[in-house]
Amino acid sequence: MPPTAKQAPIEKKVPTEDRPNDQDAQNEKVDKEAESEKSEEGPAEKPREKIVRVDQIWDKKIRKFRFVKTAKPKNRKEKFGRYVVTVARRISERGVFTGAYVVDIRGNFLCEALSYIYRDVDGVNFPKNVSLDNDELKLLFHARFALVQKLEEVRSSRNSSTLQTFELEAGVEFIHEHFDYVVHELKQLPKNEITFSSLWTLFPPNTLVYGTDPLKQDRIYRVKGSRYKEEPDGSANFILSIDYLDSDGELTGFLRNISCKIAAFEGSMIITNLTLYPFALHPDHEALKNVLVVRGEKVLRLRGRHLQEYSGHAITEEGKKFNSHGRVMLDPVIFDQLQPNNTLIPRVFKPMRREVLTAEHKIMLNPVLYGFSLGDKTWGAFAVSSLEDIVWNDNIINSLVLPQEPKDFIHCLVKSHGLGDANGFDDIVRDKGKGLIGLLAGPPGVGKTLTAEVMAEIAHRPLYMISSGELGDTSTTVQDKLGAILELAETWNAVLLLDEADVFLAKRDNTNLARNAITSIFLRHLEYYQGILLLTTNRGSGFDPAFQSRIHFSFQYRDLEVEARKAIWRTFLGKAKSGNVDVAVKEDDIDALSEIVLNGRQIKNIMSISQAVALEKNVPLDLRGIRLAHGFSQMAIE
Repeated sequence: MPPTAKQAPIEKKVPTEDRPNDQDAQNEKVDKEAESEKSEEGPAEKPREKIVRVDQIWDKKIRKFRFVKTAKPKNRKEKFGRYVVTVARRISERGVFTGAYVVDIRGNFLCEALSYIYRDVDGVNFPKNVSLDNDELKLLFHARFALVQKLEEVRSSRNSSTLQTFELEAGVEFIHEHFDYVVHELKQLPKNEITFSSLWTLFPPNTLVYGTDPLKQDRIYRVKGSRYKEEPDGSANFILSIDYLDSDGELTGFLRNISCKIAAFEGSMIITNLTLYPFALHPDHEALKNVLVVRGEKVLRLRGRHLQEYSGHAITEEGKKFNSHGRVMLDPVIFDQLQPNNTLIPRVFKPMRREVLTAEHKIMLNPVLYGFSLGDKTWGAFAVSSLEDIVWNDNIINSLVLPQEPKDFIHCLVKSHGLGDANGFDDIVRDKGKGLIGLLAGPPGVGKTLTAEVMAEIAHRPLYMISSGELGDTSTTVQDKLGAILELAETWNAVLLLDEADVFLAKRDNTNLARNAITSIFLRHLEYYQGILLLTTNRGSGFDPAFQSRIHFSFQYRDLEVEARKAIWRTFLGKAKSGNVDVAVKEDDIDALSEIVLNGRQIKNIMSISQAVALEKNVPLDLRGIRLAHGFSQMAIE
């Protein structure tokens, strides 16, 4: 806002009843001129002038605002008549300039020129006799160079008219006059610095601005408008209205009603230290632009349903960060269906076809994708920079501590089910009995979960693990939750692992009707499930007889023997060697470790903490360190 000092000084308050006679005479003159223009004889033939300045004041007599001419410096030549630009200052009822302006642009050629300059900006237009408030006046400042260029073109053109030149000159003159204090302030600033009050000068409409998102990714937005806002607590913010592109899994396009803010600051600040600043000022602008185009193409490729590997922070639907490692199923459509009130999935306002997206569109694509963290069992937004295509480990079956025959059986079984209807087998009842249901029974830490991981890896499918406790303990809850989970797993073509399924497998009797109802519901769902479902239990008996006809295969795991433990130690030591750990464990050491009665999960935990200690101390991982970790783990158990 131009400071009052830059405008014509107001020596005295404007009287509300009795004004000086000379002022009355001037106002009467203006009124007569206006009347003459309305007369039947047509407008008076007077030279057209560029700008008139008036004050809008409150008249107590008529209880309305009315216009009087703004007092001008004595050395300024009086110009009245028909005007291209009318500049009205808002004067309060106390006769004080409020700082508000209303500017009417009455020149058709000037309005056309401004409309052309802003032709690519949505929602900005300059119809005839357009009125501009303080915020809208900034559009004229941003258009100053383009308007000067247009004026030069008109002056050099043989087809231009005197009126067109006159109107454009009026616009340029007004901009220079009205914003001279802004230009002066900008020239006084150190190079590449800006003040809070001048922030608006950096952000013309359609400017691409650079920032970062909560996941520390580079972001590019497009400016739609800007304003200053005073908060209830007295603080001030500079508000940028922006847009960018996002995808809901089906549509890709612009969002609307998005805003960002820059908090007030004292003095001047280096522009590139702002939370948002023009992308053109980024020190690595061209190189970063190329990177962001490639990133945008990755976002487009992963739009929809995809299984990906992820490592890093993600955002929950409540806006909280969580650390996610492992596989995620990107599926914004299902996310929105299951969580219709979520605030993450975008609402695309202006969809665009993929083939029309330019490089500029691609760098404005939101670099987050929406889906489900299978390990954390959490819906969220995931950074595209942390997503990688899965490298399937087809040799993972060798990590199972089982004889070769059951390994071959598992491999063939999974591959066969992956053929779908190609094997030609179906139940008498359509869509019944097409699933693959397995029972994995045995004590903890003997390989039941690993078997499920192996089957998912061989099948190149996601592994969705749930425990019986997540399904509830009433028949109604189990009915709803189990049905939803089975449907989701089938949609994703996932291997579903139901851990600790004892409560669903228990034999029905006449004493526990609630448990009987849960078992019946579970049996009914199994009959029509068409995916791979693995049930784990620590029990080896006591199952309801009805399960015998619904279980396709069963493995009974026993406590690990010495050779099995030795194989597990070798597996984890091999993983440590392939990482950043210097392993100094000999074959005799492995023999000694395998004599300790441990299950696979315990061995995994011991290796995990011993590696962490070795890395922290920057020493090799040896038998002593592993024994030390084992000792502490045993003390924790005891």
